[in-house]
Amino acid sequence: MILVGASLLGVAALVYSEDAKGKFTSAELEKKITRDTAEIRNATPAMAGFADVVERILPSVVSINTYSKKAPRKGFNFNEDEMEQLPPMLRPFFEDWLQRHGDSPIPNQRNRQSPQRPQKPVQTGLGSGMLLTDDGYILTNNHVVDGADDIKVMVAGKGKEYTAKVIGADPSTDVALIKIEGTGLPHATIGDSSKLRVGDIVLAVGAPMGLEQSVTHGIVSALGRSAMGIIGNKKGEAGYENFIQTDAAINPGNSGGPLVDAQGRVIGINSAIETQSGMFAGIGLAIPVNMAMSVVRDLVDSGKVQRGFLGIQMDAVEPSMSDFLGLKDENGVTVSRIVDGSPAAKAGFEEGDVIISADGQKIADPTKLRLMISSNHPGTDVKFGVVRFNESSKKPERKEITAKLEKLPDQLSSAFEKIRPGPEKAKGAGDVFLEGVKVEELNDELRVNYKIEADVKGVVVTNVDEKSPAAKVGLQEGDVITQVNRKVVSSLPEARSNKGEAGGAVQLKIVRAGQTKFLVVKN
Repeated sequence: MILVGASLLGVAALVYSEDAKGKFTSAELEKKITRDTAEIRNATPAMAGFADVVERILPSVVSINTYSKKAPRKGFNFNEDEMEQLPPMLRPFFEDWLQRHGDSPIPNQRNRQSPQRPQKPVQTGLGSGMLLTDDGYILTNNHVVDGADDIKVMVAGKGKEYTAKVIGADPSTDVALIKIEGTGLPHATIGDSSKLRVGDIVLAVGAPMGLEQSVTHGIVSALGRSAMGIIGNKKGEAGYENFIQTDAAINPGNSGGPLVDAQGRVIGINSAIETQSGMFAGIGLAIPVNMAMSVVRDLVDSGKVQRGFLGIQMDAVEPSMSDFLGLKDENGVTVSRIVDGSPAAKAGFEEGDVIISADGQKIADPTKLRLMISSNHPGTDVKFGVVRFNESSKKPERKEITAKLEKLPDQLSSAFEKIRPGPEKAKGAGDVFLEGVKVEELNDELRVNYKIEADVKGVVVTNVDEKSPAAKVGLQEGDVITQVNRKVVSSLPEARSNKGEAGGAVQLKIVRAGQTKFLVVKN
């Protein structure tokens, strides 16, 4: 599976227009934006067409061309041999596009004797956007304008090219706000993406392959999609992904254009496609407009996004933990680690807690909780529903914990390397701890063999019988057991003394390749 942003894009250094920040507030911008948050209705018969809807949205959709003074253009840069390999029916299109953008491979259109490239800015990308206001504020993707020295915008029917400046951009959500100077410009109506349902009719509008003012039609295929880190910042940290999936055709050049409902209201920003070929293959991804507009408000007010921080490392709930705590399903997230001094620590969270809700919303997985926390500003109180095993009663209990979020640190600690154990040890080494499980106390040799960090303490699993109860719940060779039944262990005697009577369940906290998990094994 390959995921790519849906723009024709090159590289250079991003230039922000500092003088644009702070001139006005998000409240003032909001007054200029047209909104319609009524329920989404799909009353338009498919046979009747969507011409009326398209007429409403199309004038507000712009084409964005980016240029760099330093970087050579990337994207379509075929030589003559490569052009010959294209299907004959496609060659005229590419030849025309390349001629218009100053890098034609056709001999009589290029001076082949000169090794010098023109010193004028060369085009590095092409995408789309939508006008939010009649005075020229435009919503688009960060990856459309990232790295641009110059940004040019074409507004349909105006007959001229506008120069745009970046008001602000957020790589973590791939949202950018840019501005052109103008008055009386046609602007889009913003809808409510929270009211979308799978199956709703949608239209994707933009400039695929440089073909301005193109419209495609489809439905919402899924909601809340994560795309394995397609969005993120230059430090390598993951972004905040909550994509709308659609089968409306999205191709390179569509990035930043609107995804609209059957009434022509913007409910998403077309951003990426899942493809093996680099072209549309039936799965397009769009950022929900509610998320995008939340980012825009922060960009206008402070030039950057203010995100909440709880201070936990979390993991999906293992089936064994779900059974152990009596959960009806496996939804929720396990608190695997807590940052010292963080809002979670101050609020009383404990390792091994399972968070099942936040402010009344069910939490299905870590991605949803991460999005929910990050969407709140620092200082917000969030009420969490938690399931915790009570050591006194030996039963799970439900609690409510309220935490006041703080500001997300500028630099989070780097992710642990996901490396499995190195050289294999001889099977059978170690002492029996549970049925089919052998362990050894940590030493320098074992740390090297299993790539265990120096600050990790506990007993290391050296052998797991594939038919044992422990293997069935996911315990693996190389795992380090750091807690047994919620009690810290650093030696084999401690581990044995805490595991309880035979026939019961043993809750283990393990560290695997730097990641913490909780498993429950039948003793």
